[in-house]
Amino acid sequence: MHKGKFILFFCAFLAALTLGHAAQQIPISIETLTTKSDAVIQGKVIGIICKRDPDGRIFTEIRLNIVEQIKGNSNKKIFKMVSAGGILGSVRSGSVIAPKFKINEEVVVFLVFNSRGEAIPVGLNQGCFEVYNRAEKGPAMVRNAFHGSPKSTNSYAIIKRATGKFKPLTLAELKRRIRRAEK
Repeated sequence: MHKGKFILFFCAFLAALTLGHAAQQIPISIETLTTKSDAVIQGKVIGIICKRDPDGRIFTEIRLNIVEQIKGNSNKKIFKMVSAGGILGSVRSGSVIAPKFKINEEVVVFLVFNSRGEAIPVGLNQGCFEVYNRAEKGPAMVRNAFHGSPKSTNSYAIIKRATGKFKPLTLAELKRRIRRAEK
């Protein structure tokens, strides 16, 4: 195989792989995320613990220091939510579209309460927005897999650029859209 054909084949393979990941989810609008959620919280991740439930399933408990409760009402300063999967010892469980969190990361999460009263993200990773650009000049920005400017390491970035959906989203605009959808 010629070098040029190999490079073309490899690029086509990477594009197909990226499109395969994107096909796993149908984008949910911010307005739909809002109406489906019981609560929307802006907070800073202060704790991440992986556990096993009584049936042996692995889940992750995430604790947030609440910055603002955008939807819903809670008088708590610390909010606990759960997400399916995680890494417990040498066992990894979960989905590629499950939300990922880091200690000290600021996030906005759209949540529903399950039958056990646990808060879980709406639409997996779609219900979680990373807040960034806090230390730099300019407004705070937000992003997830389908909204806002993607990270350069995000496989969806290629698709978003190609389809013209590469648009920055400020934290203020996200909050405005949430409040408007609540009315």
